[in-house]
Amino acid sequence: MARIPEEETARLKREVSIERLAEARGVKLKRHGADLIGLCPFHDDHSPSLVISPQKNLWNCLGACGRGRSAIDWVMRAEGVSFRHAVELLRQEHLPLAAKQPGPPPKKSTTVKLPPLAEHTIDDKRLLESVVRHYHETLKETPEAQQYLVRRGLQSAEMVEQFRLGFANRTLGYHLPASNRNAGAEQRERLKQIGILRQESGHEHFNGSVVIPVFNLAGEVVEMYGRKITPGLRPGTPLHLYLPGPHRGVWNEEALVASKEIILCEALIDALTFWCAGFRQVTASYGVNGFTDDHKAAFRRYGTQRIYIAYDRDEAGEFFQIYTHAFEERFFFEIVQRRGYKGFGAPNAGIRLAAQTREARPRTMPRTG
Repeated sequence: MARIPEEETARLKREVSIERLAEARGVKLKRHGADLIGLCPFHDDHSPSLVISPQKNLWNCLGACGRGRSAIDWVMRAEGVSFRHAVELLRQEHLPLAAKQPGPPPKKSTTVKLPPLAEHTIDDKRLLESVVRHYHETLKETPEAQQYLVRRGLQSAEMVEQFRLGFANRTLGYHLPASNRNAGAEQRERLKQIGILRQESGHEHFNGSVVIPVFNLAGEVVEMYGRKITPGLRPGTPLHLYLPGPHRGVWNEEALVASKEIILCEALIDALTFWCAGFRQVTASYGVNGFTDDHKAAFRRYGTQRIYIAYDRDEAGEFFQIYTHAFEERFFFEIVQRRGYKGFGAPNAGIRLAAQTREARPRTMPRTG
């Protein structure tokens, strides 16, 4: 599970006024020394047992509840939601400001209190686009995901917007109707079929991952890749995730349309590194064994003349050299190794230039950005 930064919870506890939250719930407060007192809205209170300390921004019920603490605790109790859900409500300021009807709150809410992910009537393509949009907005609000990108040399707001990078942190469900409602059950089942939610547990498949969607030229999402960034994962937890089923589509297909010379990386994050360094004619396979029929068809369709292969210098990357020799009759692959070559600005020391047609000879790839 992606961790909520302590700095973020501390900020919410400090900046969100409990006095304002209480008044929004219809509590009439009276001054009592340095504190404020009123009827507790969380039980059948007849004498003021709610005490709020504006100076410390804390609350406590001295009556039947016997509990209190911070603004986050207040929202958890008032809305019947989990700690993380309460944090999301406060982050987005999606809290009711009008006074509520008197009476104790639900022990567990089944009503969506954040904007819905999508109308339940939209088709699967639009539903998947809604997921990508949610993950994209989440990344822009998540410092740990942004810091991961910086560590990987991907410090580019243009890149984040261009490729709609996102982050999954288990908040998607807060934008869905509860599973015990017909609309919620139906939408969750569709998300399971798409691969966003897991079949058995119903948890988010990409939870704790930076997410990179793959679009076709029509702007439709055809594949998604997730890179786990959460520390302390159980041994054996996969770090690289995709949607279930065969890989589909070609990432940054526009590059193949625009250029006859293409850099082919082993992984999407490596390809993004090239893109940020100014080499915009770049695409990626889905891992060393993830060079698909879609890639080959796209190279043929757009008349690609030269492919520069930039794979990791390891056993897996070496295997690709053998595979490339069997890559259709049209291409003749001459693998050229340049140890320590850094002309592309990629982070890996081992960069290979390869894959030219019989009519073309290798040369340095120009920058385009």
